[in-house]
Amino acid sequence: MFETLVDVLLALGVRPGFFRLFDYLSFRVIMAALTAMAVSLLVGHGVIVRLYRGRFRDTGGDQASLRTDSKRGTPTAGGVLIIGSVLFSLSLWGRWMSPYLLAATAALVYFGLAGLFDDWLKVRLQSSLFGLGQLAKTILQLGFAVPFAWWLVSDASPVPAAMRTTIFVPFARHVAWDVGPWLFMAFVVFAFYSIVNAVNITDGLDGLATGPSALTATLYGIFAYVLGNAVASRYLLFTFQPGAGELAVFAGALVGGLAGFLWFNAYPAEVFMGDTGSMAVGGALASMAFLTRQELLFPVVGGVFVATIATSLLQQKVGDRIGRRIFLRAPMHHAWVHRGIAEPKVVIRTWIVSVMLALAAALSLKLR
Repeated sequence: MFETLVDVLLALGVRPGFFRLFDYLSFRVIMAALTAMAVSLLVGHGVIVRLYRGRFRDTGGDQASLRTDSKRGTPTAGGVLIIGSVLFSLSLWGRWMSPYLLAATAALVYFGLAGLFDDWLKVRLQSSLFGLGQLAKTILQLGFAVPFAWWLVSDASPVPAAMRTTIFVPFARHVAWDVGPWLFMAFVVFAFYSIVNAVNITDGLDGLATGPSALTATLYGIFAYVLGNAVASRYLLFTFQPGAGELAVFAGALVGGLAGFLWFNAYPAEVFMGDTGSMAVGGALASMAFLTRQELLFPVVGGVFVATIATSLLQQKVGDRIGRRIFLRAPMHHAWVHRGIAEPKVVIRTWIVSVMLALAAALSLKLR
């Protein structure tokens, strides 16, 4: 909205004066983050109260072996706070004509609504075991991933034509494979689906998924800023993507929304993000990874998510078939809590690992 004001003033021949700041990408990124965080902090308590009165309360007490019964009744579906604060911030600081911004926002909202429906079913049936079935959830997720993959390789994609079907390898400038549209679309669908579910599964302890999500969004925001800047992209030997900088504004708003949500989600949590938040954040991160063409960097910066879903799949697909436990508990954060490590310590240690992974991933900006 504010950048539109600058455009109108310039069109009328009026010097924007102070308002010229609204046209600077760096300023809008910072303001998007601050706005989303401020909105989360201001309306967070009211949203929590409404969720509680609306009976959106956690039903995870059926996992008594993990001592989650003390959390039963905590408001869930708090992801609506993240989504709402991000959308409000973007309405002020985003350029809505940007296909990059529209695509990332669409992913956030679509997966947020899918997660909200899942949370509603769990609340209605009074059990965390009776949300959307795996098949229904998969169909819903593919309902976005498949059209998104097709759009990425089509002429409507904002990604330069020469790189629409190419898979780039981080840390290696000259290693890239043009796999063609069909194989690339299959890769997009598989990776998108995997990222969303990895973030979803990681949301198992108070604040656990919030820190790695914010760090991942920050890294992709930095890449978006570089790719959308002709000078910076040329200096760092990246292909210039006009308009990609709007993803940095989106990343700023998402990080701000997550930071504000963490104020209420830190141990002991006053609200859980639920599938509403974890699926929305997962969809947003996946879309940013592909729009910046840094999808293979996700296993590095999002290493916590990858490790979490890997332990869960190994136990479920391998351990259950051979009739043995590969891990004491799965996903891995439940194993650590089961061993007697305090939940806040598990979360903080996970954040520390995420910081290290984000820094390692950031090296790919220069080490190519």
